[in-house]
Amino acid sequence: MRRLPWVAGRLLRTEAGLLTKPWAEAGASSLTKAAAFSAARGAGAAPDSIFFTNVSGLKGNSPFLIGMMEYFSRHMPNVGFYQPIGADVLKHGKGARLPKHVAMLKSAFELPDDPSRMYGVTEEEAQALLASGRTEELMDRVFSKYQEYRKGKDLVILEGATVDGIGNLVELNGRFAAELDAPVLMIMDLHRDEEVTVEELPSHSPLLNEGYLAFQFAPQIMDLHRDEEVTAGELYNRAMISKQDLQAEHADVLGVVLNKVPKRDTQIINAQLSRKLAAAGLPYAGGIPADPTIGTARLNEVCQELDGRLLYGSAEDLDCDVNEVLVAAEDASAFLEKLDAKNQERIRRGEPPSRPLVLTSKSRADVLLSLTAAHVTGTGPHVAGIILTDAKESVGAATDRVLMHYSDQLVPVIETPTGLFETARIVSSVNPGILPESNSKIDHAKQLFSQYIDANAIAGQLALPKQAKMTPKAFIHKIHEICRADLQNIVLPENIVLPEADLQNIVLPESADRRVLAAAAEIVKKGLARITLLGKPAEVQAAAEKFNIDVSGCSVLDFLDTSNPLVEKYADQLVEARKAKQLTKEQAYDLLQDLNMFGTMMVRSGDADGMVSGAMCTTANTIRPALQVLKTPQKTLVSSIFFMCLPDKVLVYGDCAVNVEPTPEELAQIATVSADTAASFGITPRVAMMSYSTGTSGFGPQVDKVKAATALVKESRPDLFVEGPIQYDAAVDPAIAAQKIKGGSEVAGKANVCIFPDLNTGNNTYKAVQQSTGAIAIGPLMQGLAKPVNDLSRGCTVADIVNTVACTAVQAIGAKQQHASTKPTAAAAA
Repeated sequence: MRRLPWVAGRLLRTEAGLLTKPWAEAGASSLTKAAAFSAARGAGAAPDSIFFTNVSGLKGNSPFLIGMMEYFSRHMPNVGFYQPIGADVLKHGKGARLPKHVAMLKSAFELPDDPSRMYGVTEEEAQALLASGRTEELMDRVFSKYQEYRKGKDLVILEGATVDGIGNLVELNGRFAAELDAPVLMIMDLHRDEEVTVEELPSHSPLLNEGYLAFQFAPQIMDLHRDEEVTAGELYNRAMISKQDLQAEHADVLGVVLNKVPKRDTQIINAQLSRKLAAAGLPYAGGIPADPTIGTARLNEVCQELDGRLLYGSAEDLDCDVNEVLVAAEDASAFLEKLDAKNQERIRRGEPPSRPLVLTSKSRADVLLSLTAAHVTGTGPHVAGIILTDAKESVGAATDRVLMHYSDQLVPVIETPTGLFETARIVSSVNPGILPESNSKIDHAKQLFSQYIDANAIAGQLALPKQAKMTPKAFIHKIHEICRADLQNIVLPENIVLPEADLQNIVLPESADRRVLAAAAEIVKKGLARITLLGKPAEVQAAAEKFNIDVSGCSVLDFLDTSNPLVEKYADQLVEARKAKQLTKEQAYDLLQDLNMFGTMMVRSGDADGMVSGAMCTTANTIRPALQVLKTPQKTLVSSIFFMCLPDKVLVYGDCAVNVEPTPEELAQIATVSADTAASFGITPRVAMMSYSTGTSGFGPQVDKVKAATALVKESRPDLFVEGPIQYDAAVDPAIAAQKIKGGSEVAGKANVCIFPDLNTGNNTYKAVQQSTGAIAIGPLMQGLAKPVNDLSRGCTVADIVNTVACTAVQAIGAKQQHASTKPTAAAAA
């Protein structure tokens, strides 16, 4: 199936006939845009990433990557490059076994980064993951490596996947850009690479012409890049379709640039396209023309494609143009005569002599010696290089000694394992590119970009303020970072000493469940928390081995072992905590036979920092012990929240699991505690008190309750942004908020903490959003307890358990921080 071309150019001519940039409007200066970019950097609104993707599905992005790297490196000291999928691995030379663009940019700009950190996964890994339906695993790996790589970087230039055979690349790259929160600069390409078989070669060039095979390489290899007629309207439509496809994946589109602009009709196409895109609000920063220097293969690129090895000559001489290829299929003297005749004809036409690349079998020592002698003696005819096919053959020891003696004076002589016919086929299909050694192409690419692309306009777009986004992966990554953070920044009173261990100790009572064991192993492996499993060590180990799970990094505690001194300790504490209920010690021993009570007492006594249960137990059995022994001294209302992870943001919903019909006072408590929970997870809370009415538009008992609760929140916590009563659409949609809320609001249209008036509304809303949008719901997380205990759904997955444990660890850190800021007191008894 033919792929359609995608590009037009952006170059106009002045009346004097000089090339100019059409975006340089009258009275406007690119220096103004550069100043705006610098001002934004100074104001702390600096961009931190830009994502290039070729929406035509083609390769050839090098000039843009080189140009942007050159531009931003002049403005900031730490610019990086990252590929979600490392593609086109080099076989040898500078950067061997590295993705081509990683190696090229690292070499050209002397990037100090470890190249293995500059891409997410290999091409083979990506293809395997996508083929097996493990797209989320691919996204996780790419995201995790990127978050590590971007630390300390002022800006990272990203390049979308260009891998063949992995489905819709625009969709995949849109997903990458959204997950990595990098605005997309679309590259649209007019030329298309066509598959040309050996059988088609005669239609492109003369073959077997009197004893030798010849084909041309300029301006593109064998003219495989075929210009096709295209109108500005067609280009506009393709740009807008690509923009919609990217935005459908929740990616931000920064603008568009054009690649391989055709020479004909450039002026009219660009004038029309510029106006159309401007009217549609899609920024346009110019186009790089089809260029013979960039578009012509060089000898080092041919060598890479052939997996060739340099036998004689200098590696530096591999960086030369290959405009013509000849296959020597006759004796050496006749071949030299025909080369000489071709050159004499070129001279009569006023053209310089040809310097072709010659293909011949390694057994043809006569051709090899003749061509090298012609070069060394200076008599000619001269060639760009010689490729010897059938590497398993030998040139002969005597020939090798002669050539090695003159090696530093010879043109590059390369051997390749393939036969003559296959070598000719591979050479004919080489796609011109830029290698780490392609110094002349790299310099030329910088010049092209500087001349034809308005980098200041791109930087200006990057510097514009944008709405903060939080993808589910970004949110989970932030939680994991908090889990791994040390506690050294907590200011402690003199009488409080925290353990040296940074990780929180979370107890998982249900060690008989395979999901719990798998989650425990993953949590320890990721370094999110220390895990204590409850159960007989032998039985836990047997279950782990049965499921092929390694729990060697977890602690295992037998809660039924009456000889364990902890049983006595917890019994005494439980009697004290429940003395108002006149609990006896014998009754305490009985209660401690329950795994959830034992785990909760571990948390109460400080032997664990939090507990997660419910994979096998009911919610009541999980939560009841915490309500009995972990209430705060202030008797704070116990409530719950869910983190609703939508594609581009995270919202907090409360209360969706505990309080059926809260009073205005209780609703106010739920709002303030939920806001504090959000803040402990790195979310700046903007609290919306939900109702079927916005402002004063409605009335009734439920509206009055929300009004009263809102007033109580504002009175008790003037530091919080809160709005209510407000409807859901006005709370989260800026456009609707502008219609319904007059006079401005810090919450309307940008709320991230949604407080529902009752359990019926909250529970149904979270389930409706989860089921209708595919949002990830993390929770319910209990709040209002002295220390964290959280419940799982009995249908939970391993990922659910991991996320809940991570959230519990964050809550535990928050509890310690709060405890450190006040005089410690014992948890109040129920």
